Amino acid sequence: MPPTRTTRPRAAVVLSHSLKHELFGPADWADLADVAEVVAECEDSTALSVHPRRHEAEVLVTSWGMPRLTEQVLSDLPALRVVAYAAGSVRGLVSEAVWARDIVVVSAAEANNEPVAEYVYAQTVLALKDVHRRAHRIRTARELPTLDGIPGIYGQRVGLVSFGSIARKVAARLRHLEAHVMAWDPHIPPEALGRLSVEPVDELEDLFARSLVLSVHAPLIPGQTEKLITGELLRRLPHGATLINTARGAVVDEDALVDVLRERPDLYAVLDVTTREPLSPSSPLYALPNVMLTGHVAGTVSGERRAMGRLVIEELRRVADGTSPLHAVSADSSLLRA
Repeated sequence: MPPTRTTRPRAAVVLSHSLKHELFGPADWADLADVAEVVAECEDSTALSVHPRRHEAEVLVTSWGMPRLTEQVLSDLPALRVVAYAAGSVRGLVSEAVWARDIVVVSAAEANNEPVAEYVYAQTVLALKDVHRRAHRIRTARELPTLDGIPGIYGQRVGLVSFGSIARKVAARLRHLEAHVMAWDPHIPPEALGRLSVEPVDELEDLFARSLVLSVHAPLIPGQTEKLITGELLRRLPHGATLINTARGAVVDEDALVDVLRERPDLYAVLDVTTREPLSPSSPLYALPNVMLTGHVAGTVSGERRAMGRLVIEELRRVADGTSPLHAVSADSSLLRA
C-alpha cells in the first residue's frame, strides 16, 4: 500500500519519444507533472541506468519496450515503490524481485482493452452480416450475391474462449445484439458467468460446436495454452462460422487452422495476431480466400493510447493522495498471463 504523502512522489519516466507523445498530450503531461515530480525522463532503460537522479525515483512510469524489472534493474532504483505501466499485460515486465520488494504494479490494461473489445464487436457484426465472405465474392465473381443464408446480427450464438477483461467487455457490447453469449473459462465459477448473462460451457468442444462466431481471448501460457485451439476443435465449428483471434497467435495451432480452412471454405478466420509476426512471406494464410489478416490493429493505436496515459495519471493522483490504485496487479493476476 503506498504511504500517505504530503508531497508529490518523485517519478522516473522511461518512454521513447514517439510513445510519450502518443500516451500524453501537452495537457496530459502537465497533469502528470502536477501529480508527480519528474526527476528523470529517459528514452530507454540504458539511459535510466546512468541518470544521476535515478536513485530518487519512487515511481516508474513506463510502457512497451521496458525490459524486465530484474533484481539488477531494480538495484538502480532503491526508492522505487510504484510501477505505473501504460500498456497491457505486465507479464514480460515484472519479476519475482518486484513482488519481493512489495512494489505496487499498476497496469493500464483496462484502457488498452477497450479498443480490442470494440474490434471484436465490430468483426462479430460483420461476420453475422456475412460481410467478409460477400466482399470476397463480389470482388472475384463481379456480381451481387443473394441475401439467402445470412444469419443476421440479432440473437445469434457467440462463444468466448476465456473470460478475462476483454471478453467481459465484448459480452457487455454483445447485449446490444441480443446475442446468446457463451464462455469457456475453467478459472471462473459458472455462477459468476451466469450473473453476467453469459452461459458457462464446461467443454471447449461444446463451445466450438455451438458458436456461429467464436472469439479467442485466452492468454498465452507456455506449456498450457500453446496450440490450445486444435484442428479437432476448429472442425467442430458449425457451417458458416467465423473465428476471431485477438489474443495471441500461438494459442491457435496455425498449421491445423490452415488445413481446416482449406477443407472448409464455409468457415472464415479474422486474425489480428499470428504465431509469427510478421508472417513468413510463404505463409498460406496470405493466399487463403477465407482469411482476413489485420496485423495487430485491435489494440490501442495512435490517439487511442491517450486513454492509457490518463489512466496512469489518475492512478498516480491516488498514490499522491495516499489511497490505493484502482488498477493494481497482484502476483496471481490474469494480467500476468495475458
